[in-house]
Amino acid sequence: MAEYSRLSVFLLFIVPALGGLLFGYEIGVTSAAVSQMKDLASSGVQWSSSLTDGDYAGFIEGLVTAASTIGAFLGSLVVFKVADNIGRKKELQIGACCYAIGAVGQFLSSSSASAEVGLTFLIFIRVVYGIGIAFSMHGAPTYIAEMAPPSLRGLLVSLKEAFIVVGILLGFATGYLLCSDESSQMVVGGWKWAYGSSFIFSTLMLFGTLYIPKSARWLLLKQRSEEAAESLRFVFPFSEDTVKEIFDDIRVQCEKQLEIEVAAGSNGENKSIFAAKWRGPLLAGVGLIVLQQVTGQPSVLSYAVKILQDAGLGEFSTVLLGAFKFVATMLAVVYVDSFGRRKLLFVGNTLMLVALAVLSYIYLAYPSANDDNDDNDGNDFGPRQVITLIAMFIYIGGYQVGFGPIAWLMISECFPLEIRGQAVAFAVQMNFLWNLIIQLSIPVVTKALGNGPLFSVFTVFCVYSIYFVHHYVPETKGLSLEEIEKFFEKNRKQKGNIGEPTAPLLHNIV
Repeated sequence: MAEYSRLSVFLLFIVPALGGLLFGYEIGVTSAAVSQMKDLASSGVQWSSSLTDGDYAGFIEGLVTAASTIGAFLGSLVVFKVADNIGRKKELQIGACCYAIGAVGQFLSSSSASAEVGLTFLIFIRVVYGIGIAFSMHGAPTYIAEMAPPSLRGLLVSLKEAFIVVGILLGFATGYLLCSDESSQMVVGGWKWAYGSSFIFSTLMLFGTLYIPKSARWLLLKQRSEEAAESLRFVFPFSEDTVKEIFDDIRVQCEKQLEIEVAAGSNGENKSIFAAKWRGPLLAGVGLIVLQQVTGQPSVLSYAVKILQDAGLGEFSTVLLGAFKFVATMLAVVYVDSFGRRKLLFVGNTLMLVALAVLSYIYLAYPSANDDNDDNDGNDFGPRQVITLIAMFIYIGGYQVGFGPIAWLMISECFPLEIRGQAVAFAVQMNFLWNLIIQLSIPVVTKALGNGPLFSVFTVFCVYSIYFVHHYVPETKGLSLEEIEKFFEKNRKQKGNIGEPTAPLLHNIV
């Protein structure tokens, strides 16, 4: 067992994890913040009517809400190009700077009485915050996976997901306290304080990057051997033999990559993440990210809040929702290295499938299930509301046990070293692209067809997700990153160019 420094491991985890917390915080706080912006009496701004009056009010509200997602997608395009050149630590620093600028800018956006200036600046600065999300969501899991001791890698990457949920819970709680008229702590213009308070965490993240080393794997790729050794000594200060052993293992992989790059020449045929030899890990990793989005839970989060309110609960239900998400995530964190990635994906997807089937039936059989006059007077609720409430919690719990932590863990584990930076950047890019597509599609679908068809589509994708996990996703529990790479390479040679994990190999590795 390698003798690692607990303090060092804590630092190399907590700094990138703050990037996840700030991502989750934005998700949690935005619903309450935008709701208060629309209230002239409590918004504290003169341009709140732009979000409620006129033909384009709905579009403007959607643009304000989705601005950070737009920024995240645009940022992911940049990350795709620069990730392997600037390194993981620099990504975290850029992300922290964008977070800090976004926090201050959102606070200051209330200063203008003009909608043309105030709203435009708010949307722009939320895009900047979203760019920070892109850099952080790429750099954080990759940095943790490359620097963490193998015995802790799965736990720490999953805990990073837990920090996103902590951020969501913190955002829900802050939004409720400062923005909700149900709260005795509500203040006029509370939304700007709710957004501005993220400056505290972004500053901690930025200063934290000054005390963590650059990724040893990235340094070796850049042929900076002495710095790479020092980086490993930061994690393993008690055993020079351990440092040498890990250093040699990583160096072998990096030398292999450099040989491939030289052989590929200027056309970069082997460097391309879309080359046939990388199809297996690309399919497994990015496939999970896309399915994570098209099964709906990330984008449905705001609709889950509405369903809880329609079930007779007030705005405090958002805090309960965040707390439940956190508990479910911690269960996954505790058991991720005991049960393995595939088993948790199967359990999570099965729970989501059951919940989505129930929700689809309720909304198809009872189109008025969400109406206030349907067994629900706002203070109590009937059988359909109880079932809807339970199904929503199962849906959310299934996601947090499966896709929530495991998809990003697999992203950090399954890509070979030589394409890891660009591959993870592409996965982040696909994540935000499909998040944006689903986000913008939900209002259109529900207005035209209702919630029933929407949940039915999610149900179909959930069925396919179970099939996909069984056929294309290997078990990586207990394997080093280099062993995972060797697994995909061996499997590709056995299967040809497809690179799909075969059933026998999967059974042997589970």
